[in-house]
Amino acid sequence: MVGTHSLCGKFKRESTNTMSSNRSVQHAKEPVTYTCALCDSEDGVRWYCNDCQENLCDRCKEFHTRGKKTKNDDVVSIGEANRQGDKPVPEVCKLHPGKLCDLFCSNCNALICLTCLSTNHKQHNWKLLEDELSVKKEHFKEHMTTIADRIANFKNETSERHRVNKTFKDNIDTTRKEVNSQRTKLKAAVDDIAEAVLAELSSLEKEEALFYKKDIQRSEKNAKELTRLLEKAELTAASIISIFETKVSLRKTLPQYDVNMKHVSPKQSSFVTGSIDRVLLKKMFGELHKGHVQRLSYFTTTQQNQIFSICPVDDSHAWLSIYKYQGLELVNRGGVIKETVQLDFSPFRITTMIKTTDILMTGIPFGTHVYKLSLSNKQVTTFADIRPHKAYDISINDRDEVFVSTGTPDIVILNQSGTIVRKMTCGMDGRFITCLSSGDIAVSDYDNVSIITDSSDTTKYKWTGELNNGQKVGRCNLYNMSCDKYDRLLIPDFNNNQVYVLQGDGTQATCLLDQRLGVIQPTAVGVETCGNVWIGCDDGTVHVMGLCGSIIATVPSQSWNCKMMKLYDVQKILKYRIKL
Repeated sequence: MVGTHSLCGKFKRESTNTMSSNRSVQHAKEPVTYTCALCDSEDGVRWYCNDCQENLCDRCKEFHTRGKKTKNDDVVSIGEANRQGDKPVPEVCKLHPGKLCDLFCSNCNALICLTCLSTNHKQHNWKLLEDELSVKKEHFKEHMTTIADRIANFKNETSERHRVNKTFKDNIDTTRKEVNSQRTKLKAAVDDIAEAVLAELSSLEKEEALFYKKDIQRSEKNAKELTRLLEKAELTAASIISIFETKVSLRKTLPQYDVNMKHVSPKQSSFVTGSIDRVLLKKMFGELHKGHVQRLSYFTTTQQNQIFSICPVDDSHAWLSIYKYQGLELVNRGGVIKETVQLDFSPFRITTMIKTTDILMTGIPFGTHVYKLSLSNKQVTTFADIRPHKAYDISINDRDEVFVSTGTPDIVILNQSGTIVRKMTCGMDGRFITCLSSGDIAVSDYDNVSIITDSSDTTKYKWTGELNNGQKVGRCNLYNMSCDKYDRLLIPDFNNNQVYVLQGDGTQATCLLDQRLGVIQPTAVGVETCGNVWIGCDDGTVHVMGLCGSIIATVPSQSWNCKMMKLYDVQKILKYRIKL
């Protein structure tokens, strides 16, 4: 029934179109005539005045070009007219001189005359020029409206950008004033402290000057009095009676001048120079808070389930493994799925093998197998069986060794053939693991992160939540880690809606995110080669973050291997490294 109805409708439309076309052909075959605007003649009307917008015959054209007011008018062949009110003036056919192009061929998108129609366009769809021009005008108006709207949009964007720029500059000026004000206050506080110390020194100096004056005056007075006493004794030395009397007098007087009484010297003051605590000074002065992370894009996966793992393959695409999804998805930054691989299990952690496009995977529920997916033929094989251990997370170092965490202190190391070559211990129930380019291994449970030396199985340092702002994170719930090419660890914290960046000696971390970015319950991170960070969340949302290049880079830790420093171009380090 449906087919019959469609055929009937089609026949009806074709019949209607045929009738319309026949009427149009009859109309088109009618000779095109013009009337002279001055004498109403239809003979020899071959001219058109663009200024007066009038048709002219041969005779009236001569009068028109000789008239005082009209001799300078723009009189052209009627086929070249460019202003004719609402009625279009056909052009002269280039293939058939003397014929006017008063038809339009829809198949060829070209103006044609009657001769063109009869020779080359018989089976084509065509219309009268007037009919097609009205449609074209409508389309043209639509385009003009679109252009006008876009011009207005760009003008609004320009105006808004000017406003944002002005606000930004005003904020910079305000902040600059605050910085200078704080500097003035801090200098004034330092000056007050220095002036207080100097005042205290002046007080000690004044006190010593008074004691000094009194001591000198007393000593000089005693010396004078004893000198007079000595002179008197010398004068009485000739008389025996005077000697006896003087002796008695001296016995009473001399004790008043005790020379054994020692003068106590004033205690010398000393200035103990304080050390400059730049951390404390920075806290006192303040610091500039700026958005050092910019969200480039974000999207939500179709499954809307927890992102288990993110494995970037270039600077704009990444493979995703998702909870309860039996397969992998390759998506771009906008969340557009570029490729899917169907599996008969749900992959947990994924990583690409070095120098190949193959992907290594662990599965859910956790088993003893590590799987390998060959993207060339979409075939999945068992790469290794690490029983009795279960395979949780996987990572590959620069020597192509595959490290597998087991949820126990044991870490299993495989070669590229999947053979177990050795084991190491991490001192914790290792869940997530990441190989660093320095040769060390980062291992975490849900609360702590340990950096372990691969060659000796010794823990170099352990991070337990300390931040570089002096605070400490409370209860964590750490998920799968990743690192960039400068060995900075990025660690998502499900409980605190945060991603921590651990670098250098690993004793303190920096918070990568702030509340305005809206990242909720992150569960996975991946880092592109250019440094952009993909963050997957529990609800299936993925955020792609760009680290602003304006942030000053931190100097690599001296513990970094010199060999590692040679691997990195200094300019790239300065460009991408961030102070975290």
